Amino acid sequence: MKLLFDCDGTILDSMHIWTEPIDKIFEKYGSSYEKLDLEEKGKIEGLSMGGTIDYISENIAKDMTREEVSKYFDDIIEDGYRNHLMPKDGALEILEKLHNAGFEMAIASSTDSDYLKLAFDRLDIGKYFSFLTTPDLININKSEREFWQYAIDKFDVPADQIILYDDALYAIKAANSVGIKTCGLKDFPYNKNQWEYIIENADEVLDTIAEININELEA
Repeated sequence: MKLLFDCDGTILDSMHIWTEPIDKIFEKYGSSYEKLDLEEKGKIEGLSMGGTIDYISENIAKDMTREEVSKYFDDIIEDGYRNHLMPKDGALEILEKLHNAGFEMAIASSTDSDYLKLAFDRLDIGKYFSFLTTPDLININKSEREFWQYAIDKFDVPADQIILYDDALYAIKAANSVGIKTCGLKDFPYNKNQWEYIIENADEVLDTIAEININELEA
């Protein structure tokens, strides 16, 4: 079995680094990110960093240039990944156990690879993953079927021999659509409103990846 991991909210306790600046800029312009419907919110979550900047500059912060929106996010986010963001409880331990047990693992994230590498190098976890699947590397958004097909092709196994661990409903649904098995993860409060739908759509659910039972997986 091949293992595919989301990063933000799954490995890293990092969703706040995205939601807080997004919330603030939505509120500044009289809107609310949290009150978006699930489909629209999922669409934004599936965008690359550049796509998110485009969306906000075109639809929300219309009096800011794209460059101004980009700098607003980049200053906050780069500092977070480079210096501050930490793993979720038990994440490093389970990744090491899975690696030592011989499981091939990879990343499927909407976050640009440059940011992920800053955190992975600091935490010394890049060694666990054979490849990264991110929109900036493959020019495909995480909400698209082709994103997941890329991961299938890289693993070079049938889709049902891959398990995705992810906290986002849109990602679970997209991965399911190409036959990848899915495990939904809690990341409250950030996915609390999606949780009942994650339970409905995922093949299984766990509170965190620390609860993965290695004995139930086939290396």
